[in-house]
Amino acid sequence: MSTFPRLSVLLCDTDAGRLYQELTRSPLVRRLVVAGNLDAAARHATVDDFDVIVLDPLSTGLVATGELALDRSEDGVAIVLHVDLAEVEAQASVFYHGERARLKGMFTLDRRTSPAGLAAEANEVLIKCQAFRLLAGDRMRADRLLDEVRESAARPDGPGPAGTVFLSCSDDRDDDYVRLLHDLLARRGFAVRSGRDCDNGQDAAVLDGIRGAGYVVSLMTRERPIAGTGRQYATHACLIEEKGAALALDKPLVLLVEQGVDDVGGLSGGWQRVHRFTPTTFGAVAHAAVAELAAYGGGTE
Repeated sequence: MSTFPRLSVLLCDTDAGRLYQELTRSPLVRRLVVAGNLDAAARHATVDDFDVIVLDPLSTGLVATGELALDRSEDGVAIVLHVDLAEVEAQASVFYHGERARLKGMFTLDRRTSPAGLAAEANEVLIKCQAFRLLAGDRMRADRLLDEVRESAARPDGPGPAGTVFLSCSDDRDDDYVRLLHDLLARRGFAVRSGRDCDNGQDAAVLDGIRGAGYVVSLMTRERPIAGTGRQYATHACLIEEKGAALALDKPLVLLVEQGVDDVGGLSGGWQRVHRFTPTTFGAVAHAAVAELAAYGGGTE
């Protein structure tokens, strides 16, 4: 039995019955979560910690699946491509085009492996994933320590409104997105407050929360489709109002806007950034947006 830690695995594959059975039986796997489609896999990967993600870009969409694989790999997750290797080689110029050339360095399981050989092949790949995770963990701990040293040097002494972020978000949805943003901001040393903390969201309390914050981050997700516009959506009216208050109070402002929400009102005044996302890309976009805000807060935009 391996002495390495057992693995938490996310499986997203439209035809992975045999592999699912082998992963369920494997003593190397402590937890297995199955996502029915790529959007569900992206949500799971955004809000949960997985050691391994198993994907088939040929069945769930090469472009979007490739983006998810590359994004999670950068965070130290072991990516396993469960693909027909002969088919991949036949269309290698497309499969490995551009940034997807990095997929060549990821682990693979061949769909053509016989049922008798699948258990041994899956076990071998899982052992490699364990080693990969241990090495990635060491690198990430070193990177975090370096980030903490840099942030400590750049951060003003003592608490103050410049260290507080007001998170503008809907009251009753988007909890997964909100939790991730809250966590990312806290890791960067920000105190986080939102309208959910303000006396049941009363207008005066929300305005006081924005006024007392050093920065405002607004999460503008789809609320409802706009009739007659095809694929355009309106966001929540309260978020538009809170954005207007942030502009009026000249607060540095970051907008994270879901794809399809085109009308978020005007921007003017001081430092503002707009980042657009989909459920698949939210994790990477949120990381980039918070890093940019932290750099601005330290005076190094």
